[in-house]
Formats: sequence, C-alpha cells, structure tokens
Amino acid sequence: MNAVNPSGAQVRRLVIQNAGGTGARELDEVLRPVASAGKMLRPSLMLEIGALIGSVPSPSLLSAAAAVELLHVASLIHDDLIDGSEYRRDVPAVHVSAGEGISILSGDLLLARGMKLAYEAGPAAASVWQGAFERLTLGQLAESRLSLRSKEEDFLSYISLKTAELFAACCEMAALVLDLSPSSVQQVRSFGWNFGMAFQLMDDLLDLLGDDEVLGKPVETDLPNGVYGVAALKVLTTSGAALENALKANQFSDAYVLLRDPDIVSYCLDLLESYVATAARSLNQALPSGTASPLITWTRRYFKMALEDGIRAEYRHLLSLQRGGVK
Repeated sequence: MNAVNPSGAQVRRLVIQNAGGTGARELDEVLRPVASAGKMLRPSLMLEIGALIGSVPSPSLLSAAAAVELLHVASLIHDDLIDGSEYRRDVPAVHVSAGEGISILSGDLLLARGMKLAYEAGPAAASVWQGAFERLTLGQLAESRLSLRSKEEDFLSYISLKTAELFAACCEMAALVLDLSPSSVQQVRSFGWNFGMAFQLMDDLLDLLGDDEVLGKPVETDLPNGVYGVAALKVLTTSGAALENALKANQFSDAYVLLRDPDIVSYCLDLLESYVATAARSLNQALPSGTASPLITWTRRYFKMALEDGIRAEYRHLLSLQRGGVK
C-alpha cells in the first residue's frame, strides 16, 4: 500500500484552492506554498480508511480530508508565531517572511475555510472538526504549564491535545462520512488517537537522535525551548541533579547526552510501540476480519522507517528495535 492514497491529489488541489483566491496577492503568495508543502498524512489516513471498505472517495470525504489539512496548516502557522520558530519545511515561517499580522490573518483564513469544508462534509463531521480545533487550542495553552517537574501523565495529556486529537478527529470524520456503525466509529477514532500519540513520541525521539539534514528541520531544540518530553522526565527520576545542573548552566549538549542513555531511549521506544499496538487492535476491531491488515502493516512500517531513516548514523545503535521498539 502506498503511503499516500492516489486520491490525495484531489485533496491537495482542494486545499490549495481554499488557500488562494483571497483578493490580496501578497496573501495568496504566502498561503499557496504553505498549503501545498505538507505531506498530508492525516488526509491520507482518511482516504485509506475509505479504501479499506471499498469506498470510492465521495465529495464529502474529500471535503472532510481538506478541512483537516487546512486546520493542521493553520495551527502550524500560529504555532510558529507563538514559539518564535523561524523555519517550517525548509522555508521561512510565515511570520518571518510576511510579518506577524499576515501570519495571524493567514491562519485565521485557513481556519474559516476549513470550517466551511467541514460543514460540507456533514454536521457530524463538522462537530468533530470543531472539537479538534478547540483541543488544539487547549493543547497550545497547556504547553506553558509543563515543566521538568511535570508528571509523565501530564505530558501525555498535553500531547494528546496537541497532536493525537487531530489524528483521532480525522479518522472519526472519515468513519462518520463513510457511515460506519457507532462502535466502528469509536474504534476508528481510537486508531487515529493512538497513531497520533505514537507520532508525537516519534517526533520527540527525533529531536534527541535525528539528522537535521534528513529531517529538514533543526534538532535538539526542545530543551532550549523549555519543552520536556518523556525522555527528560524519565531522566529526572534517575539522574535528575545532573540534568537540572546542565539545564541551569545552558549546557544543552550535556543534557542531551543524558537523554540518549540506551535505557531511556528503550523506554521511549517501548511506550511508542504500545500506542502502535493499540492502534492496530482498534482498527482490527473496527473493520471486518482481515480488512484492516494493509493499513496496519503500513502503520508499523511507517514508524519503523521514519525512525531508521531520520536518525543520525552514530545513534542508530540506540534504536534497539528488537528490544521493544517498533518492529
């Protein structure tokens, strides 16, 4: 199975169409490349769920998929401004290239048009889209409350809001548009949520171990920005004084060495794998026997390859995939 459903081209055209035609050339010039640059992972999952049950993508499913992508892109534009990130996907962030005001308006416009597309997909799908938007906002607010002293469950609750809820929403919207049974809708949503949790944990691991040239974005940025993931919280329980001293002295390279302890990395991989396994079980329960296998196989391969390809060669021995990482 391909990572991107062939119908993804239709969704991408719909996204680009809704990112243009503003009547202001300078805004169109900003929005079109931003909207067209994404990998469209979330819409692809929606289309693949449809393909598993033999459904030809309907206008409602295409609208729902485009609505999710517009919400995702808008959140990135706003997040970059809030976080002061200078680059996104190898190009200057919108607030850098066009100014803070334009970045706010750009994100707002994409949200408005995403909402319109969500309603075109149906009232139930629109309600799920609105809920995802709300939780994304709450997730951004929750980030400021995290600290090195936060509990692991608090951090996991944060990444649920920040990342997993949008994956859950996109899969739930697909299931609703495809008119699956209520129990199947909930299991498909569970697949998306667990996929999203694994996705964010993988992203956090790549900040520790990743190759910035391969990833196309800077690595080792979380600790300097005061973002403490599972690895940092786990280190605090084993060598907290050393980590705290390194952070207080702004010796971030030394702090990252502590986070790359093989036992810490193995713990993070085990946690990631637990979410991937739960995602697989949920999808199996949602769909008829054997139907889910292609997407489950792709999901496992996606995380395995993303880690193997994205990690610097000198750190690949830390993956220890056979010990409990993604198999």
